[in-house]
Amino acid sequence: MTRLLVLLAIGLSAATATAGFAATLSVSSWHLWAGRQTLTKSVTPCTVTGAAADTFVDQASPTSPNSGGATIDALADSGSQRWAFLRFDLSTCSIPPTGGADSATLRLYMTKAPARTFTLTLARVLGAWSTTLTWNGAQSLSYAAATATAPSGTTAGWVTFTVTGDVDQFIHGLTTNNGWAVTASGSTQNANKDLIQFASSSAAANKPQLVVDYEK
Repeated sequence: MTRLLVLLAIGLSAATATAGFAATLSVSSWHLWAGRQTLTKSVTPCTVTGAAADTFVDQASPTSPNSGGATIDALADSGSQRWAFLRFDLSTCSIPPTGGADSATLRLYMTKAPARTFTLTLARVLGAWSTTLTWNGAQSLSYAAATATAPSGTTAGWVTFTVTGDVDQFIHGLTTNNGWAVTASGSTQNANKDLIQFASSSAAANKPQLVVDYEK
């Protein structure tokens, strides 16, 4: 893709107005500059397999971290909610700040599906966090409006979220990449049966993925 950039610089002069006469405006000089920025579309998307950091927080254990396990959890149960957190390292894609994301998809493999369908909401995290994050710590963070939502369904498999706008901002340095939080909402009847678990980056298979189709 080629972008045409044009800059027109005009020097203007105005004669001094006298009573009953309007000022006159004349063009004294002009310069035209044109440049081209060529962007090359990626032949294949960049797939980042495994998050740089992932964990979940548990309202029932507000001071305990939960990283390092094979799953990251989401639960809508009142009083014992669970939120999943993920952050990917985009540097492996080698996309320069002048490039951009044509499309970007975050994929999570649901290893344990709930007994009924819940709405999964993905939102950008606006503050720094680490894998030692706790429920109490998560409450002190700020979050952007929802980037995307997806139904959980009731069978194991991949859940996808479109995150093109977020990733494009990360690439251009317009927003700090603090990753995303995933929460569940819906009517929970049994916390154990309605628990949602995704394969984490520590899992043997089906690790979280960020797939980016880009130009550079």
